[in-house]
Amino acid sequence: MERVLAGRAARYDDLPNLPLTARIITETLRLRPPVWFVTRTVSEDTELGGHALAAGTTVLYSAFTIQHRPELYPEPERFDPDRWLPTAERPTARGDFLAFADGARKCIGENFAMTEMTLALATITARWRLHTVPGSDTRPARSATLQPRRLCMRVTAAATSPRIRAEAENNGRTS
Repeated sequence: MERVLAGRAARYDDLPNLPLTARIITETLRLRPPVWFVTRTVSEDTELGGHALAAGTTVLYSAFTIQHRPELYPEPERFDPDRWLPTAERPTARGDFLAFADGARKCIGENFAMTEMTLALATITARWRLHTVPGSDTRPARSATLQPRRLCMRVTAAATSPRIRAEAENNGRTS
């Protein structure tokens, strides 16, 4: 990261040089998709999984549940960004990764969101170290979106970036 960014903020042109960061984002979205369930309304009589569904029926599916299925993702609770290496064996069927939904209702902002998250994470981690404060409750809160109940973080300048550390110390931003 430091080698790629050299202390500056990440830019769009850096994306090809940040494959690990992109894999970390993807694996995070697999483990904790932003929305844990989605509803859809059937527009015409259809069959799904051997069940007849009448037009107007509301169907609920959970990206969280699907993305934690052991037959799709071995050791599904383990954080493993290498699942997303180009050479890794992983599910490729439609509907196996649903962090942005799928089909006609798939999030139109997926590429933009992935780009922004990758650039933000690369910039933050190149300059700062984030540590969870003891007592934080990172279990998911009861909400339509997955979010921690109470997450408190301590931020310190990255030891690998002397310029950023000096700048932070001059501004009184280290803990």
